[in-house]
Amino acid sequence: VPQHLMRTLYYTSRTVTAAELHAHGSVWQVVPSAELQDSALALAVEIAAKDGHLLRLAKAALNGIDPVDVQRSYRFEQGFTFEANLAGTAARVRDTFGKED
Repeated sequence: VPQHLMRTLYYTSRTVTAAELHAHGSVWQVVPSAELQDSALALAVEIAAKDGHLLRLAKAALNGIDPVDVQRSYRFEQGFTFEANLAGTAARVRDTFGKED
């Protein structure tokens, strides 16, 4: 998700559709729900047909160029969620966050 969209969604708790994410290049493709499993399996078959060793190298390369790995990023973000819970902020705003004024 582009940074400007991610920040807007994060700060406002707005949601977007898969089609909107596709328009931003964040989703590979959008298909009707009835075609979802077949579409996902077709992509999985295409990937699985590639050389496994090269796929692992490609994954390591991509993970290495990301600024922070996903698990570390998730843990970092969850620290703030934990802090909001401890401070009572989460409970106070839970029912109002994301609702339009």
